[in-house]
Amino acid sequence: MRIWRRNSGFTIIELMIVVALIAIIAAIAVPGFQGLIESNRLKSTTNNVLGILNYARTEAVRRGEPVGVQAAGGSLQEGLNVILLSSPANTDPNPLRTLDAMPGSVTLSLQSGDMPVFRGNGMKDRDDHDQSILRICPGNGKSGADIVVNAGGQTNRSSTEATCP
Repeated sequence: MRIWRRNSGFTIIELMIVVALIAIIAAIAVPGFQGLIESNRLKSTTNNVLGILNYARTEAVRRGEPVGVQAAGGSLQEGLNVILLSSPANTDPNPLRTLDAMPGSVTLSLQSGDMPVFRGNGMKDRDDHDQSILRICPGNGKSGADIVVNAGGQTNRSSTEATCP
């Protein structure tokens, strides 16, 4: 008595159909996924900048001394440093806290005012301007976010979307 075995498996046509379907789904999903990543970068950077500004204000109140936020390495794209301004001529090489460089194509710019300096009472030092506005823009040309530091030292995200190039 003979036992017939039936070969089981997929044919090459079936495999090609599955690969074609996966390629079609990937072609549809990738652009949406890239937009999601850019949106998350913008939100994350906005929260990080808000966090470092709030930290600077908190440190100024805690220490009772002026604390400033400045560009790391001379450019806002390279990040932010929180520094204690009571050090002689800002010679302290160690910032209190550092924010890393802007991720991906996200840009950070100072729209108006000057870089914030918080006095020991938490108020913003107002040399020339009552408020400072920092703008964060994604690299995809969509709207960004403005962060406003008012004269009272309060830091918040503007309710209106920022127009980015």
